[in-house]
Amino acid sequence: MSYRIDPALPVDAELRRIAGEELAIMRGQLKEMPEGRQRALHMTRKSIKRLRGLLRLIRKGDEEFYHEQNARLRDLARELSRQRDADAAVETLDRLRDREKDAEKLELLGLAHDRLDQRRIRIIEEERARRDLIPFALEEIDETEHAFAALALPTDPDEGAKLLSGGARAMITKARKAFKHARKRGDDEDFHEMRKSVKYHWMHLGLLGSMWPGSRLSRRKRAEKLGDVLGELNDISNLTELLGNGEVALDAKAEKLLQKRLAQREKQLRKQALAHAEELFDKEGKKLRRKIERAMQREKRDH
Repeated sequence: MSYRIDPALPVDAELRRIAGEELAIMRGQLKEMPEGRQRALHMTRKSIKRLRGLLRLIRKGDEEFYHEQNARLRDLARELSRQRDADAAVETLDRLRDREKDAEKLELLGLAHDRLDQRRIRIIEEERARRDLIPFALEEIDETEHAFAALALPTDPDEGAKLLSGGARAMITKARKAFKHARKRGDDEDFHEMRKSVKYHWMHLGLLGSMWPGSRLSRRKRAEKLGDVLGELNDISNLTELLGNGEVALDAKAEKLLQKRLAQREKQLRKQALAHAEELFDKEGKKLRRKIERAMQREKRDH
């Protein structure tokens, strides 16, 4: 089992194999829960992310298929992620506490932590009480499997290479556009779009493996580093939004301090993200798609 396309095999067969393996992981986790419910949901969400990365790579092969299945997997991920989002809010606050040195302010952040942890426990209990969640998820997995079985993709090696290289290039273009907007405007949505694009670019580097031209492993490490920074930035944004909608009632002094620390950390992370993004995308020219195609064709010949 490998989340990587074998250049020696037909592209359509490899895409079905990878999709089938991820769907089998999801089905096995949700039916058997070998390490408990929370771990099963976590592993299922990871497989959903990998499937959505695969979909973005082959999007031009069938736009209607892409939109239908991406929406299905996106909605399923949302259904499964409420507990994870609550965990992330607590973890974000814990990271802020680890950076705090003042004893009085640590105590205030501790009060905020307790409230967020109470919310997390309540959400865990609510999610465990949902009897329809697992059957619903299994039905969606079956529908996705049937859709992949009916998908028609190129069998010709050159056409397959063109499809994959076009998908990889399109994701880089999207990430670069979001980076430029984030650098110019600094909107939350620009950083959010950059996070998603970088995440999928990292997945594409894994899927294409040695078919990627140049130093793939080095690039994947840089993409992962940028993704981590953007992920923490997203957690900061989500916690800020959570405080703003009044769902978590905090002591006034604790909330004021937390909002201040969130703003300070957001500023630091934005600066880091822009620096990492500039390094990652600086040398990616317009000829990248053709370079990927040549590398893929060379790999196929060598096999």
